[in-house]
Amino acid sequence: MSDTAFDVITWGETMLRLSSPRGVALESATVLDVAIGGTESNLAIALARLGKRVSWVSRLPDNPIGRRIAREIGSHGVDTSHVIWCDGDEKAGLYLIEPGAAPRSNRVIYERKGSAISLLEPQALDYGFLASGSLLHLTGVTPALAPGCREAWLASARKARAAGCKVTLDVNYRAKLWPAAAARETLEAAFPFVEVLFSGLGDLCNLFGLPEAPEPALKSFAAAYRLPLVVVTLGSDGAIAYEREKDTVRRYPVFPTEVQDRIGAGDAFAAGFLYGWLERDVPYGLLCGNAMAALKQTYRGDTTWATREDLLELVERGAVDPRRVDR
Repeated sequence: MSDTAFDVITWGETMLRLSSPRGVALESATVLDVAIGGTESNLAIALARLGKRVSWVSRLPDNPIGRRIAREIGSHGVDTSHVIWCDGDEKAGLYLIEPGAAPRSNRVIYERKGSAISLLEPQALDYGFLASGSLLHLTGVTPALAPGCREAWLASARKARAAGCKVTLDVNYRAKLWPAAAARETLEAAFPFVEVLFSGLGDLCNLFGLPEAPEPALKSFAAAYRLPLVVVTLGSDGAIAYEREKDTVRRYPVFPTEVQDRIGAGDAFAAGFLYGWLERDVPYGLLCGNAMAALKQTYRGDTTWATREDLLELVERGAVDPRRVDR
């Protein structure tokens, strides 16, 4: 790593998360679990807990909810000193979850329209700071929030790349936030600045019309957009990565997991991959990414509580006996 203050810098929205107890419908719930969740901060927390120097930037209202969000993220060792604080009368985003169980899927309701970050003025961001780390991580959620966010998001990618900072991007398409055509156009504008692209296979197929066979999809996609490295999650089939310069495809299976909560697993995978890639190489990144995704799903909520020791134990052993008790 370089001698910059931060290994990874990221920015975006983190919301208050309210979820009904497992097996309880939202419309009948009398209590809700309160936590926080946001794709960029999920990754920031996971990387910080793995020992990386991480900073998270956002725009939050100076009220109890905004302060809770920043405090909780900061409690994991993530730097939050560059958060833009706005008037307390503004609001943080909110989302509600009704946990599903087969054959029901998770149900998510967003209450984020008009949130503090959606009112971001592009000139309010410190682009010099965003480009000052070794790596700037972006996701496809932020530009979907508002035109100002979209402009700032693209500017941050462009300026980071110009400053010699690596840019990584997780497609993270949200159909409830914007139509596929707008998402594709915006993502394509950022691709020239991106060194590593993350996506689920379904998003690549839906947004870019790629074939469902993973290997041909990766190769054609990377070639079309001249992306150096594309990393794709395949659900129960693990993850696959394609390095265009080496014309090399690598694949790694999932770790067996007793699922408590799937939300945030993709962010944990990206964090694990970046950790492994920065420490060693692409194969180790895939291994760590799948391990972190598995570990995350054993916790309720968006946050990955796994430590570097937890990750290395799983990576080195290949499996951990859940009946064992650490004493």
